[in-house]
Amino acid sequence: MYICAMRMTISGLPRHYDKFDLQRLFNPFGWVDYTKIIIDPLSGLSRGKGIVEMKRDDQAKQAMAALQGKVLGTNPLNIKEAKDGGHMRQ
Repeated sequence: MYICAMRMTISGLPRHYDKFDLQRLFNPFGWVDYTKIIIDPLSGLSRGKGIVEMKRDDQAKQAMAALQGKVLGTNPLNIKEAKDGGHMRQ
């Protein structure tokens, strides 16, 4: 089986979440390589969205299945595989 990194986009995050909170959310499922919280450039506040890259795609899929729809604040999480895969960090 070929195993590669998978990048996911997450929406519905609580506004107070930082990249470390996001990493702690996904850590139980496997090695987290990269996390990022999307910040509104005008306000400097979180948009409630983030990016997570996990080392193994099977662990990422397990995390997606377990966390999809989980309510952490007022909104359910929506997790999708990023179209660019895990190869392009910004």
